[in-house]
Amino acid sequence: MSVPKRLDVYKGADLVGFLYNDHPIRFVYDETWRTQHTESVSPHIDISHPEHSGQKVEAYFENLLPEAGIRDLLKMKHQVTTTFGLLGAIGGDTASDLTILPEGAQPEPAEYKLITWQDVADEFQQQQGVIQTAHAKDGMRISLAGAQRKLSICIDLYGNPTLPLGHSPSTYIVKPDIKGLEGVWASAINETFVMVLGSKLGMGVAEAFYQPIAKACVIKRYDRVLDKSGQITRLHQLDVCQIDGKASTIKYEADGGPTLLRCKEILNEMGVVAADKKRFIQWIFFNLFVGNNDSHAKNLSIYFPPKQGVKLTPFYDLLSTSLYPGLSRKFALTIGEESIASKITKIEIVNMSEMLGFKPKYVLKVAEKVANDLLFMIDDVANEINQVAAVGTEKTMVERLHQHISSQTKSFQKHLFVD
Repeated sequence: MSVPKRLDVYKGADLVGFLYNDHPIRFVYDETWRTQHTESVSPHIDISHPEHSGQKVEAYFENLLPEAGIRDLLKMKHQVTTTFGLLGAIGGDTASDLTILPEGAQPEPAEYKLITWQDVADEFQQQQGVIQTAHAKDGMRISLAGAQRKLSICIDLYGNPTLPLGHSPSTYIVKPDIKGLEGVWASAINETFVMVLGSKLGMGVAEAFYQPIAKACVIKRYDRVLDKSGQITRLHQLDVCQIDGKASTIKYEADGGPTLLRCKEILNEMGVVAADKKRFIQWIFFNLFVGNNDSHAKNLSIYFPPKQGVKLTPFYDLLSTSLYPGLSRKFALTIGEESIASKITKIEIVNMSEMLGFKPKYVLKVAEKVANDLLFMIDDVANEINQVAAVGTEKTMVERLHQHISSQTKSFQKHLFVD
């Protein structure tokens, strides 16, 4: 079988450019696209220059792929190892507005298959069923970035799940419990609880709910919108690693990934408005209070909603990792000069504020409101999630989260806001 030399990159029905299987990987803008558009796919792949190659191109496209174990499964499934090879196999519905197709192929009309939540549950339990059959015919469809197993679906007007076929866009991401990490349990309830809590605080979090049959956290995609004709439109987005030209393997500050300062610089460079910079501060403290120590730079993205310019996306991947004893005690991003959450004091917050170019008094005021609002809303969130949680580990997780997050937040209140 011949090895593909080129992939065609589309936005909707429009050809944007070509990705070449060169060493290093190479991207060339389509000349018609260049004459009719001014926006680049990434700041490091500037449309004013027709051709780009090297690490910046590799970093942008590599960040569209799943990470870690899921990527390893895809490599075995398709017998490819490179970014180019993997995108050729699964690049149809990426975490952006790009559709990546084999050379000469063109986008086809969207097509969906009606499924049930039990079908979704069967898929996560790796039972032969409707979804596995569709994937076997259609090719393995796991094209969403991230390290966790997930399924992309749509939900119709009646609340029924539908399975996107071919390269059809999805509108929801379904995330079951994380498997294979010792000591991690009921992560889907955990993520739903924390996502809903963040949403109740009004800080801009992706819409999420728990699906009890599939036993999964279901998250609405903010990068997909319905146009006037009812068709799904993909929105362009970039995570901080893509903007910074860093591969997904360098998403943690400890590995040389973006720091809080670099994240703030990127928001400035991309022209994010003041309200979103406030949300950035809220994100930092919300993660500290709930114990989301895995809040790395790849969990920050910007996107381009119609007629709204550039915006910080709704927040995602919010999970209380500190609830699990086996996971890292270190916060993914250094606060001042400290990365152990329990050791962060007012001094570290003042130092961080000044480093980021904010007045410490303003940052502490934002942080205190996040803490107060969190403690005010957490009872309601616990009651809401308990309505769909099953007796046993799921309800136990709700109770533990309620206690753990409340306790952590009150502890921060004492040593950050009390003179």
